[in-house]
Amino acid sequence: MAVQIYTFKIIYAECDNKIWRTAAVSSNYTLAELGYMVLATFDTMAYHLFEMKYKGTSFFLTEEDFEDLPYNEDEPYDLLGLYKIGKLGMNIGDTIEMTYDFGCEQVFSIELLEISDMPKGHGRAYPKILDGAGRSIVDDMPAFELLEAIKKTDADGHSGIFYSSSGFDNVPEWDYRNYDINTDNCLLKGTIEQIRDGYENYEE
Repeated sequence: MAVQIYTFKIIYAECDNKIWRTAAVSSNYTLAELGYMVLATFDTMAYHLFEMKYKGTSFFLTEEDFEDLPYNEDEPYDLLGLYKIGKLGMNIGDTIEMTYDFGCEQVFSIELLEISDMPKGHGRAYPKILDGAGRSIVDDMPAFELLEAIKKTDADGHSGIFYSSSGFDNVPEWDYRNYDINTDNCLLKGTIEQIRDGYENYEE
């Protein structure tokens, strides 16, 4: 089957649609790679576990991830890296739910907007962010608290949050309005590879 482009609308849930992306990926992308892209474009530290749910099945990076969580033994589950997006049988409007950080439960809604043919010779152009708003989420901060910071920013121009996914000291004040799509796309592939390496090659 020819490679296709899957275009998704990704929304950080419960933040009044203030933080979102429209992203295009190859149909050869796995669910794991889709997750890495979400963590990259929303500027996370990518140091928590994550899962995806689609049509009643929960998907994890490893079987150990599933075993450590209080799930019903009869609930179907599988591994994120085994499923390419193009093999899921998705239809326009279908949604994948991604939860990052099970303690904080930062949730992303990933809705399929479009499926199109991949132009010949353009495979390396993807993944690509097509549109978006909201600079980032903030690790370890639930969405309802982040929404309050967004409202504070809208009201007086200051969030009162100082955050950097790199963990550096003396970081600037977080401002959700400062999203730069060109910078995001420039750094996207490299950041995805760093995140992939962190999750797949991590040794305790």
